[in-house]
Amino acid sequence: MKINKYWTIAALVSVILCIAAVSHSADRIEAENLFVEAQKKLSAGDDTGAERLLKESLQNDPAFTSAIWQLAQIYESRGKLEHARELLLRGLEQSPSASWAREKLKRLEKILIQKLYSEAEDLMGRGEYTAALPKLSLYHGIKPYDPVPLINLARCHLALGHPETARNYLSQGLERDPENNEIISLISTVDKRISENSITAGRERAEKLVENYSESNREEVKKALEALLSRDPSNRWAKEKLEELNLLAAAPGVEENSGDKENAQEGENKAERFLDWIPSFSPGIIAAILVPLIIVILVLSLKKKGGGGNYSLQGNISLIPILDIVSLINSNLKTGWLEISGERGSGKIFFKRGEIIHARYKAEYGNEAFHAIMGIKNGRYIFYNHLPKIKRTITDPLSLLLLSLKSRNEAERNKGKRRSKVTV
Repeated sequence: MKINKYWTIAALVSVILCIAAVSHSADRIEAENLFVEAQKKLSAGDDTGAERLLKESLQNDPAFTSAIWQLAQIYESRGKLEHARELLLRGLEQSPSASWAREKLKRLEKILIQKLYSEAEDLMGRGEYTAALPKLSLYHGIKPYDPVPLINLARCHLALGHPETARNYLSQGLERDPENNEIISLISTVDKRISENSITAGRERAEKLVENYSESNREEVKKALEALLSRDPSNRWAKEKLEELNLLAAAPGVEENSGDKENAQEGENKAERFLDWIPSFSPGIIAAILVPLIIVILVLSLKKKGGGGNYSLQGNISLIPILDIVSLINSNLKTGWLEISGERGSGKIFFKRGEIIHARYKAEYGNEAFHAIMGIKNGRYIFYNHLPKIKRTITDPLSLLLLSLKSRNEAERNKGKRRSKVTV
């Protein structure tokens, strides 16, 4: 009976393998047929139709290198170098021995980094630092040991109010070029900004504690004021408040030991003078201080974590926009998937060495899903450092995805304006 059981299992496994082989063979045959049709379109001068057929071919068989090389050539001829590069890398994964493709990739990347650098500088010159980040991140991905993109990434983040993130990029740049005077000068500027932020954060905390002063939190207020003075010894406000606090500390003891009403009243008057000073406090200041601190924690967590488990990269997108999170994963060349949960649903973005290869949101997939996810304004996110087996639906690099997102948003705004005019 046992022998029959084993033979049955073996037969079932064989059947399953045969079915899988037949299914794969059918997908390849369909992919080849579509490739042949694409060649006919190219011969007729219809490269748009050929592009569509080649994409369908790769959906049937993502490992079909003939379609990958042909689609890369179409994109290169159109000047879409980011697209062409991604496809060449994808083809080399399937055929590492294709030396001609490797040489072509080197030539293309040389032209591409010049294009990215020029476009990024132009955007930075116009103050569009957020738009420059994806281009610089791609440049850094192509030339990871070149300090130039690291310096410009640092400049962008410094201009956007993220000095800790800027410091991280400059540290990487200094490792690559220890004698670079520009990096050394920028580090000095960034460290000064970080110190100023630290003092501001210390003062904000002390002000908040002073605002809620009571007998029970006296020691906490004192420690906060002393910590502020350690960072900023010339802070006159902290010195005055600490002196007043020391006077308050003596008043209750006199009242309890002697019961002297005059001393008790004097203590109350001093307390009132202390509390009368309390400034108004805006919660928005806390957010302005915390956002750069949170971003540097995200950078450090991505740098420290290796394989296995989840990155400690999670939080609230109302504090940090999705664009910053996606750019962070992209620039650090991480592999895994990002889950974003909003009020109207959740979406997922999948990364392979920093590049987005798939996105899913409700019933949408690919670019449309990515655009929908980028529109989520409130909710939570978490990044997982493992990549499940998925079907690739996105071939555009991050820079082009963001450009298409910008065009889409502008089109929607223009549509809304036309509707408003009609209503009026």
